[in-house]
Amino acid sequence: MNFDTAIVHLASWLGNVMMPTLAGLFFSVAVYRYSKSAPFEHMLYSGFGSLMVSGMLRALEGFVQNAGPTSADAYWTAVMSLVNWTANVILPVFALTQLAAMVLSMGGVLSEIYPGSTWIRKFIAAMGALMISGIVRFAEAMVTQAHGI
Repeated sequence: MNFDTAIVHLASWLGNVMMPTLAGLFFSVAVYRYSKSAPFEHMLYSGFGSLMVSGMLRALEGFVQNAGPTSADAYWTAVMSLVNWTANVILPVFALTQLAAMVLSMGGVLSEIYPGSTWIRKFIAAMGALMISGIVRFAEAMVTQAHGI
């Protein structure tokens, strides 16, 4: 093994193994701190940052392996896919959330429920903890059933 291959393997291990694992830890700490009414935003941002590092590395690996680093069509296809996904998935879901908020606001429900109330904070913390636990269990199952291991 030469030095270049070792650096590539180290970057792949850091970006594809360690950063998603650390993201799970950051999200878990963020949920715990949120349940205690402590500042949690830095842990939440750290978790998303860890996932972004992993995602950017995977995107770069995909560009290099599929079309080479100088292919303009690969970048255009990736940007077009991002625009399609944003316009066809994110915006309709955002529209539904806005319509639901409008209906709840018209009914006066939102004036009685606010995110700072204790029971909502506990409910959100419980749902966040269960969601992170499920995602981590799913990731563990995906890793253990991978063909490369």
